[in-house]
Amino acid sequence: MLGLILMLLLAIAVSVEPARAAGDAAAGAKIYAERCARCHGKNGEGNGPDLEKLHPTSSPVNWTRPVVMKQWSDKEIVDIITKGGKAVRSSPVMPPFGGKLTEAQIQDLLAFIRSLAK
Repeated sequence: MLGLILMLLLAIAVSVEPARAAGDAAAGAKIYAERCARCHGKNGEGNGPDLEKLHPTSSPVNWTRPVVMKQWSDKEIVDIITKGGKAVRSSPVMPPFGGKLTEAQIQDLLAFIRSLAK
């Protein structure tokens, strides 16, 4: 019985630990600089120079705000990266990168995005 209680407590403790992206944040930073910063901003604040040209009435999510990023699951972020904003009822100007980035690169990008909110 004690073993069962300990296993239950361990399961609860593990489930409340924030999920960490499995990718390499340093590699993701390079991808981000090449493919994302023009719209999402150099530091992930949603203020990139191309955004005003593409969609002047809105801005991407500010990834530097922990309270905002806690609302997004890793799956939701990966879906937006791979499928594009329109496919997931988000910004129609966010292009899909599923055919342009490998799964490993997407995980690296996710790890970098997650690192911005610290």
